[in-house]
Amino acid sequence: MLNRIITGIMLSVIFLAALFFLPLIYISFIFSIISLYGFYEWLKISGESSSSILFNLIMMIILMLLLIYYHSHSTVILLTYISLFIWIIIPFDMLYDSKLYKKLLKSKPSLVGLYMILSAWFLLISLGSTSETSVIEDNKYLLFSSTDSSIHMYLFFLVALISTTDTSGYFIGRFFGEEKLCQDISPNKTIIGLLGSLFIPIILFSLIYNYIFSIPILIEDLFFMLLCCIYCTYGDLFVSIFKRFFNVKDTGDILPGHGGVLDRLDSYLPTISIFQIWLFL
Repeated sequence: MLNRIITGIMLSVIFLAALFFLPLIYISFIFSIISLYGFYEWLKISGESSSSILFNLIMMIILMLLLIYYHSHSTVILLTYISLFIWIIIPFDMLYDSKLYKKLLKSKPSLVGLYMILSAWFLLISLGSTSETSVIEDNKYLLFSSTDSSIHMYLFFLVALISTTDTSGYFIGRFFGEEKLCQDISPNKTIIGLLGSLFIPIILFSLIYNYIFSIPILIEDLFFMLLCCIYCTYGDLFVSIFKRFFNVKDTGDILPGHGGVLDRLDSYLPTISIFQIWLFL
């Protein structure tokens, strides 16, 4: 647990330093490297050969460049709703055990990882591009090239919300949880841990916004915060099924106490689409 706490603190410090001292274009580049490494972990766990891993990484880089070149308002909205639709199907697949996800993992694991990670990356670097402040003359949107300070706030809030959700779920479940949530998928997850991950972030952020920033929290804000917290769990379970399918505990060991990069990205994969829709309103 100590390694987990120390690593978490170090990651938080690095993120805050990057967010407040680096230009947004450099932050988007860092996100790109992290996403590529996460996809590398996915391919490695899937049992892909070295040549196949190299081919898939090159394909992802090419697709990244194409998405940047053709980046537009309509592209962001289309991919957001496609991702949301897919992330609505996945929980039902888990709930009713239709095994669609497992069939895809068996037949096309690289394509599953490519879409999930690439779409999350694209929506993340497009964060805030749905707001009116980012519109430019040709009806396209600049990738993190805006000087609008609200993008920093979007990023900070997203990371803070997901981190609080993960942390509260982990510690509440570890110290108070007994009844397991889904033993076969994620043995360490408990029902009380899930409840903690849903309600502690909402209560905490509502108090901060109301009493520190004097910003009223609307019902729709509470609704979308709850959805983000729920989808954090979906992302965690999504990657847990992937790891169990290929009989591995962690996606890597680059982050002591946490595992691999993909172990930290799992909650972001579905949540970013919800966050983007929140910005549309």
